[in-house]
Amino acid sequence: MQANTVDPRKMLIELDAIIPKDWDIVVGGGHYFSIAMTHMKGRPADKYHVINDFGAIGSGLPAAVGVAVARGDGKVLLIEGDGSLMMHIQELETIRRHGIQMLIAIMNDGGYGAEFHKFRANNIDASGAIHGRGDIAAAATGLGLRGATVNQMGRMEGLFREHRAANIASLWDIHTDDLIPSRSYRRVHYGEA
Repeated sequence: MQANTVDPRKMLIELDAIIPKDWDIVVGGGHYFSIAMTHMKGRPADKYHVINDFGAIGSGLPAAVGVAVARGDGKVLLIEGDGSLMMHIQELETIRRHGIQMLIAIMNDGGYGAEFHKFRANNIDASGAIHGRGDIAAAATGLGLRGATVNQMGRMEGLFREHRAANIASLWDIHTDDLIPSRSYRRVHYGEA
């Protein structure tokens, strides 16, 4: 494991354990998509909203806002990547301005994971797909949401309690180890069985 990062698979298991089964789960279309869908279990099918119809990143946040407004009770979790979030990060202010309650979990691998994992599998320089980890939690706080950086296991339960006690949206900037590809990427791009 790289320092100050978490295994995305273990983090999603921890996240699954604390999110109630009646919540809607919105998942964007980045590399983390299959990790999230593997580990967020035991919910009715109509509680999962997978936003990959366009085959592009960036659609998870707008869709999650729609689900949150339709529900009206804040029981919505968005699982999105850092690159995807950057496509619409300004809408965090919209969420605050309209008092939309939801929880946003950003799987922050410091780049466009769907790209750099493919590059690495083919021994191609991946530096163009890596942008580093800015302070997304601070950006969320600056736009009026609750923000927290998560770079160690065991924090989800306490953060979730704090989120439920607040009456505003929360964003968790989860720093994931960018050297851990999803199972589907290991099979398709690395040739693992």
